[in-house]
Amino acid sequence: MCLIFMKMKLRYFILILLCLCAFEDLSAQNFRGGLRVGLTTTQMSGDELGGFHKLGAYAGGFVNWRFVQNEHWAIQLEINFVMKGSSAFLKADKNGNIGQKYVLTLYYMEVPFLAKYRIVKGLEVEFGPVFSVLLHGVEKDANGVMPGRMPFRFYEIALMGGVSYLFKEHYGLSLRYVNSIVPVRVNDGNHSMRYLTKKQFSSELAFSFFYQF
Repeated sequence: MCLIFMKMKLRYFILILLCLCAFEDLSAQNFRGGLRVGLTTTQMSGDELGGFHKLGAYAGGFVNWRFVQNEHWAIQLEINFVMKGSSAFLKADKNGNIGQKYVLTLYYMEVPFLAKYRIVKGLEVEFGPVFSVLLHGVEKDANGVMPGRMPFRFYEIALMGGVSYLFKEHYGLSLRYVNSIVPVRVNDGNHSMRYLTKKQFSSELAFSFFYQF
């Protein structure tokens, strides 16, 4: 059932992405659109594991509009597919004790609403809120899927900040940091507490290459 639900949401994601690209073709001169692809490295606070050890995919599309009165400023709407989570793998500590494998994988469809400021030609900073919907999530240890786990919220509210650089007319790179401001999961005390303290927040570093039409 979860896989069917995820496939339905992915269809909506692809449809919205195509609409963004079509909108850019029909819009005024100050509107621009594009596509991006990249990687994320993420962590989850409250899982008693430290570090951005979870790698994931990052892809989507965007449209932006630059103000006529002040071309240093622009606003940008995006639809992205992003993988987040946390991970720890079998390794021995200084006493020879072997740790446990743990992998949390979350698939989100995120919608950033960004304000962009051009510092110099090609170089911009960007910031704004991000609203995401959870498509699917799974937690595994050395024995497989972990039973009795507290489910994650079906949504995420976060803040994003970053920098982008257009090194050619249509090609650019971006670096972003995203952190949830509402817990993505809160343990109610009736589920397994392993790798889960009272509240969990998601943190993400995203590196991407984008093409702007």
